[in-house]
Amino acid sequence: MRKPVVPVCLLLTGLVAGASPAAGQDSTSAGAGLLAGIAFGAAKITTVRTERALSGALAYQPRPWLTFSATPTYIRATNDSAGTSLTSSGVGDLPLGVAVEQDLPGAWSPTVAASLGITLPTGSTQCGLGSGETGVGLDLGAGVSPVDPLHVSVGASRALSGLSSQSALSAPKATSLSMDASVDLAEGWTASLSFSGDFGQVDSTQALSRALGFGASHSLGKRLAVTLDGSAGLTAGSPRWALSFGIGTTFSGVSPVGPNSPFRRLKGTFVGSVGRGSGHGKIGGGKGASGSTSC
Repeated sequence: MRKPVVPVCLLLTGLVAGASPAAGQDSTSAGAGLLAGIAFGAAKITTVRTERALSGALAYQPRPWLTFSATPTYIRATNDSAGTSLTSSGVGDLPLGVAVEQDLPGAWSPTVAASLGITLPTGSTQCGLGSGETGVGLDLGAGVSPVDPLHVSVGASRALSGLSSQSALSAPKATSLSMDASVDLAEGWTASLSFSGDFGQVDSTQALSRALGFGASHSLGKRLAVTLDGSAGLTAGSPRWALSFGIGTTFSGVSPVGPNSPFRRLKGTFVGSVGRGSGHGKIGGGKGASGSTSC
């Protein structure tokens, strides 16, 4: 199948060229520059499958409204079935992204943003850690601050091609919608609550999900922060639970809108390449031309 390289490049160019600086902000003002963070997470995806993930978020912000990111992830996935435990460990597919945001004039400080992600097939399909194909996904969002300590945002993400652009916590072919609210508590502390749901096409590898997310973050300096996030599935087909702890100046799944959204940070930690595409059903190793594969 031919990869949509040209349309993807055109969309990337359009996103960057179409963005403008925030209201009242100098178009030549410098961004934060290089940012980095690390997160460790654990999740129970189904009754038989669990995942552990260690993700590193690397970002470059040349302007306050423009961010490029990469999120390499090391995964340990386990399937327990019929008294047998099969495990695969290694790097997953590699998400790359570009995000733009725009502050709008008016009450409640409205913000809109978009990010385009490309997931490269760097994970092993023989061990079920890679999808074996390039994935492309789009993330849109908007946020407001009705009162000073309260921030509210909504977002939507969808895969445009491939199966790995959506997180392991979302169905690969569905549209994922989220509603998030965060409150600034004592100085440096923020508490957050999220609701996320999948809508649209059902995939044979994963049911549509509904989940409640919760989280907290604490600033340790001008940019450095620690985060603790969790989620609980609300339906039988949803991932049972997920937890993650992060520290850094940026986090997995860089989101220009709703940066305090616990579910968005969780989704970035658990890359959507495990058990999908060419790696479906191969956790623990598959059969190749030379025999079994050690994972």
